[in-house]
Amino acid sequence: MAFEHEVAYLTAKIEVEPPNAPKSIGTGFFYYAPLHDGRDKALLLLISNRHVFVNPKSRLIVSLNRSNEDNTPAFGNIQTFNQIGFENAYYDHPHPEVDLACISVSVLGDMAVFTKWLNASFLQPIPYEQVAMGSDIIFVGYPQGFYDVANNLPLLRKGVIASVPDVDFNGRGEIVIDAQIFPGSSGSPVFVRVEDRHLLLGVVSKAVTINSELQILPTNMPRVGVEQVIGLGIVVKQKHVQELIDYAVEQHIRRKSARS
Repeated sequence: MAFEHEVAYLTAKIEVEPPNAPKSIGTGFFYYAPLHDGRDKALLLLISNRHVFVNPKSRLIVSLNRSNEDNTPAFGNIQTFNQIGFENAYYDHPHPEVDLACISVSVLGDMAVFTKWLNASFLQPIPYEQVAMGSDIIFVGYPQGFYDVANNLPLLRKGVIASVPDVDFNGRGEIVIDAQIFPGSSGSPVFVRVEDRHLLLGVVSKAVTINSELQILPTNMPRVGVEQVIGLGIVVKQKHVQELIDYAVEQHIRRKSARS
């Protein structure tokens, strides 16, 4: 199956309900991470932003389509993973300022759900001699929680790279994209096409906004700030995704050794 036909099945809508705090809704994508332990073992990771997972003591809800017997998606026939507390499966990026985290969802292997996942071929280094400002990108997610509810499928969005991609924007490991980014898009995987393949450029982290102030009548009432998106988004670079995956594998092996 070509990438264009698989991309809709790489993601899941993530809902996190922290104790005594508003619900967080975002996007996660699946990644198959071999443990390289000589036993062909691997982790299936659901990667998103640190701010989407909020707090690993929260309730985590992930809903996926079940799989038919012929290994096709049973659209709208949903299997829900619902658990309070996911500390044992949670890994955040070792650098606290990098807005990435993941959970191990290898338990989904015991559930008859239909998913696709990325692997190391999507994390090959970006050839910046072919990728520049203005290069087209696509990303998949659940903007404002809007998606195909009946079939439990995400939406694909398009944009272009807005900053010089081989330079860390503002000195951080990030790239700016020219695209409409809304809440719910956080954690969306961003892809750039290079010749006949797609590579993971990075992960949506933030929308760029401006605050305009409105004066409300009567005039003795306080002003209210109105936040507006301006069509730009911040993407955490691929290199940090690789760091997160490597760290999650390392920590998984360490935790498993400590329990044995």
